[in-house]
Amino acid sequence: MKKVKNNLDERQELKLLKIEHNGCWLAFWGLLAAMLLQMALGNNSLENLAGEWIVFMCLAVYLMAGCMKNGIWDRKLKPTLKTNTLISGIAAIVMGIIWFVISYHNYHNLMGSIMTGVFMLLSVGILCLVVLMIFSRIYKRRIEKLEGSDEEQ
Repeated sequence: MKKVKNNLDERQELKLLKIEHNGCWLAFWGLLAAMLLQMALGNNSLENLAGEWIVFMCLAVYLMAGCMKNGIWDRKLKPTLKTNTLISGIAAIVMGIIWFVISYHNYHNLMGSIMTGVFMLLSVGILCLVVLMIFSRIYKRRIEKLEGSDEEQ
């Protein structure tokens, strides 16, 4: 197959990468927001969320695998216990509130809804923290391997 000539100069190429970057993250957070809103409004059956969930998970796995392969964590955040705890806490609070709303909307039982929200808050917080710590370790090992291969050259 013949390779097509690139008609962009370096400035245009950089601008296109920035546009694609912003579009990717807009799609990622937009899909997440759409799924969370659908769940909160009670439109959370598997048939209604399947398409968004598949695209969201494919995008999430691709971004995660690409970043881990290239030794990239984040532009501003470091893979520390403090950062991972903060991010896990934010995710836990959001999911706790969403599941409280879903439970209250479906059953109109305040105490049961509070307990559901607390259970989801704790579950998501712990699970998210464990996953982030595992990926922090994988990232640090990958960085060591990449830096080791740079020194050999």
